[in-house]
Amino acid sequence: MSILKTKTVKGGEKTEIEMDIFYLNQIPDAMEKMGWEMAPKLMRHWFNTKPAYTFTEEVKTKYVRGKAIDIPDERINDSIIKMEWAMKYKQPKDVMSVLINGWASSAGIEQLKIQLKKEGVNKELGYEKDIREIDTFSVVNSRRFGSKFDTIDDWYGAMGNSNMKVAVKGYVDKLNGKDVFVTEQIGIYLKDTYDFVGATEPLGIWSKNGILDKVSSVDYAALYATGSWMALWVKYNGYVPVINDSFRKWQKKYNEGGDFIVYSDVLWMNPLPQHKIINL
Repeated sequence: MSILKTKTVKGGEKTEIEMDIFYLNQIPDAMEKMGWEMAPKLMRHWFNTKPAYTFTEEVKTKYVRGKAIDIPDERINDSIIKMEWAMKYKQPKDVMSVLINGWASSAGIEQLKIQLKKEGVNKELGYEKDIREIDTFSVVNSRRFGSKFDTIDDWYGAMGNSNMKVAVKGYVDKLNGKDVFVTEQIGIYLKDTYDFVGATEPLGIWSKNGILDKVSSVDYAALYATGSWMALWVKYNGYVPVINDSFRKWQKKYNEGGDFIVYSDVLWMNPLPQHKIINL
């Protein structure tokens, strides 16, 4: 399915101009031409899902805020995004630094207590193998980050607005007659949704060769709004705006493409000395 429809008005008459046809499933190839690594992998995973599957707002909220253990196997991917890759980018790197230093805040310790209550007599956390179990039972702090004003790069294309979470691995013990949590390790990971909920949300102006930067996108939008079709053809031949609904139309036509939850791997590390023993 082509997502590029071209019309030109010249002297009050419609004139056909030959333009390069761009198909939605060529976006991953365009990403790779720009040197992106993870964004095309995630998009190809979406395209390769058959039959088509769409999140509703309700399902999306449930999978983000509800019990992660309730997310079906076919609705997650935890093999593409790696924390080692994420640490190449300033946004996640800065957030990880904040969480390493601040996860054991009063709110974080309160969440730790809540997680321990779920365990009953078995006062251990973080030894789960499945990321959905870790996400449900061992997370004590998190932070959402990302902005539409961020640089357009592989991080922006793959994760954009994302959640970084802190899980703890350790156990309850006694110290001077009082309960403490002995933190053996903390685990940092990312969780995001890969979906196209919200029909009109813009996803950039694309061609077979890549995406326009933000300055060029503003110029494109101005030319488009004023009907300057010839100028568009000269400056931006082959480029077309992509919105969420572009992907929804693809799903309806081809019955392929599925929304899913993205997890990174977990980056385990030793806690800071002051977070080794947590008073409960």
